[in-house]
Formats: sequence, C-alpha cells, structure tokens
Amino acid sequence: MKTLVFPIVFLLFSNLILGQSNVKFAMIGDYGKAGPNELAVSNLVKSWNPEFVITVGDNNYELGHQDTIDMNIGQYYHEFIFPYIGSYGPGDTVNRFFPALGNHDWNTSSALPYLNYFTLPGNERYYDFIKGDIHFFVIDSDNREPDGRDSNSIQGQWLKNKLAQSSQKWNIVYFHHPPYCSNVSTTIMRLPFKRWGATTVLAGHIHYYERLNIDNFTYIVNGLGGRSRASPGTPIPGSELIYGADYGAMLINTYNDSLILKFYTIAGVLIDNYKILPTAKSLTLTSFIEGFYNSNTNTMIGDTVIVYLINTFTPYSIVDSAKGYLNSVGEGTFNFTSANNATSYYLVIKHRNSIETWSALGKSFAASLLIYNFTSASAQAYGNNLVQVDNSPLRYAIYGGDVNQDGTIEAADLSAVDNDAFNLVSGYLNTDLNGDNFVDASDLSIVDNNAFGLVTVRRP
Repeated sequence: MKTLVFPIVFLLFSNLILGQSNVKFAMIGDYGKAGPNELAVSNLVKSWNPEFVITVGDNNYELGHQDTIDMNIGQYYHEFIFPYIGSYGPGDTVNRFFPALGNHDWNTSSALPYLNYFTLPGNERYYDFIKGDIHFFVIDSDNREPDGRDSNSIQGQWLKNKLAQSSQKWNIVYFHHPPYCSNVSTTIMRLPFKRWGATTVLAGHIHYYERLNIDNFTYIVNGLGGRSRASPGTPIPGSELIYGADYGAMLINTYNDSLILKFYTIAGVLIDNYKILPTAKSLTLTSFIEGFYNSNTNTMIGDTVIVYLINTFTPYSIVDSAKGYLNSVGEGTFNFTSANNATSYYLVIKHRNSIETWSALGKSFAASLLIYNFTSASAQAYGNNLVQVDNSPLRYAIYGGDVNQDGTIEAADLSAVDNDAFNLVSGYLNTDLNGDNFVDASDLSIVDNNAFGLVTVRRP
C-alpha cells in the first residue's frame, strides 16, 4: 500500500510567501469634520492606495445632520463609497468604505442620516464582512443601540455566535467607545473578545492614539482622524503607547505569519509599528500507544508523538504539525499556528514505532480549542484502525509495530525487532515497542501479532 508522503515542498513554498501582504487597509476615527485636518488625513490615506477603509465612528460632526453628512464624509472619501449618493464626484463600483456608528452619528433622528447615506451589510448598525484572510465585526457601542451592547444583549450574542463561526485567520472587532484607555474607558464594552475568538479590538472616541495590552490582548484607540486632539493623560496599567501631538491614520496589513498595525501622522511620521501573531489553536488529544499501555494500572508509559492537521479534501495536504508528549493517561496538548477556527481537519498521529492513525472524521477548532479522544472507541479512528487494550474500562490504542514507518506492519519490521532482541539491544529505539528501553520477546510478540493481522495505515 502507498505510504503518505508529507509535502515538504508545500511547506517550503509557504515559507517563501510569508513576506507578501494579503490585505492592506486603512483605519480612521473621529474624522468627520470638514476642514484642513480631515483633508490632510484623507490625503494620507489615499497615498497608501488601500483596498478599503474602516472607521471607528463619529463620521458626521457635530450632530449627525443630513445637511452635513456629505460635506463631512463624501467630500473626502467618495472614491471608496458605493453606492455614492453625494455631490463631490464619482463613487466606487463596489463599496470599500465600512464605518462604525459613533455618538455624534446618533444625535439626529436615531442615526437616520447615517443609515440612509451608507449601504452596509446586515442591519447596518452592526454587521460583519470578510476581506481576504480577515473577518471584520462592526458593532455599535452607543447607549442608544436598540439591541443593547453588553455581552448578554442581542448584539452581544450576535457577536459571540459570529466569532464562533469564523474560519478566517484574523478576526478584527471595531466600534466607537474604547473598553480600555487612559482617558475615559467605556466599561460596558469590555466583552470577552479574546475568549470569543477575536484577534484585536479597534476603537475611537478619545481623540488620541493609544495601544494597550490587557490580559495579553491588544486594544487600540485611534481618534485622530481630524476633528480635534485630546490630552493623553496618565497611562493606565496595560498602556504601551500614547500619542496625541498630530492627526493621522492607521495602515494595517495582514501577512501569512502576522498582522501588522502602523499609525502614521499626516506628516508621514511612523508613530507605532506593532505586530500581532496568529492565535495558537490548542488541541487536547488523548491516545494510547499499544505496547506502552498497562491494563493493570490503566496507565501507559509516556512518549512523544507528532500530530498533523490535514485538509479533509484532496490532495489531503498538511496544514500544520505539532510535536507533543502523551502522558501516563495518554493526554497531551498540541498547539498550531497555521490552523483556522471553524475549519475541518483530519487529526493524524505519528509515533516512532506505531501505525500512522487518522481521526474518523474532520474536526474543527472553536474559539481556538479542540478536544479529541482516540481511546474511547475504535470508531474514533478512520477505518476503525485501533486495537483494544483494555476491557474495564473499554479502551483502544494505536497499533504498535511499524518500526520502519512505511505504513505497514510486516516482515521487515519483524526482522528489525528480532535482530535487536537477539543482540540484547537497549535504549530509546524504534524496535522497543513497549517503552521499557529493552528489545526482547515482549516487543517481538507485538510486531508478530500485528504483522500476522496485516495491520496497515487506513486513510481517505
């Protein structure tokens, strides 16, 4: 039978393209006040030629009126808006402008001028969209939002469920009022973003720039889009950078290995250059190794294995791999940085002298977590490819004896174990099938039984 050849070329190619940007966009906040400051920020943004622009609110100062909205927005950003209903020139053929509501936008007629001016997904007050490898979640942080704004509200549960369903590498949540900042925080907006699966949170409202790290999660405040500037104040715990000396905007890029967030002033000065790495996906895996398991104690000798995540469609390419240690109860934790949530992967175990074993079905990470147990039933492995090692409780293990790792337990494996047993070889060897660091008759018995049973890899 053909053995699985792991595509090393694919992995090398992946490393070669890490430097290429996947998505490039701009972020502005508190910008909607016509005048030289907003003009300077818009010129900065356009100089980058971003794929699209997002805003973190206060799009139309001072009161969100119908008669000021085009002057405050369309005058500077009409090239990104579709459909554009203003009078400052042509709009785009597709929408590339994705705003969030701010408190000033709510100050007239339940934000109707804003809602009438833009054509956005969902109910337009809060919505999501995907660009490349980013899933964006735009929520409304104003206290006039009819669906509420805390974690138990209709809007909060919408966000939680949407994040759980996201299969993109990066999940960016943005809105107006900052949950954390060194000026005035809006504590009701301290939703469990990290636990729900967000990558970072972007906000505005306070007219300066600040980056914070709270519980190993990045929050950014950018309110320097053109309205006015605020005093930074005294940094709170977790504040890593504060700037308020000039107006500016953010340029954000994604790469295969990172999310890069930069803040530039209108003079082109780089103030912040920050990298976020992908959230590691954590697999808690339970598996026994046939010869290493002791049915008298219901434990096994621990050993190292490699777990691969493999696509569930042809050609079943490797997405990521992780080496870890299965302890005395067969449990180990394996972390992956190239996997996505809500995406199905086969879990494949490779052990130094065992048959490569695949999960019965593809499994998905949810909020970066996944638990899988191979020991509970033979049906947990593809093709029921597990051996029963205990009756009470009923437990299964991956087959031992594939000494040469060619995917089949056969005469070549038997010969290798037989030779080492005859020569009384000891140590950490592939021919040691029960983990006692000696090659003897007990190891020979395992490989002999499985060779007789024609045990081989079973995979899609």
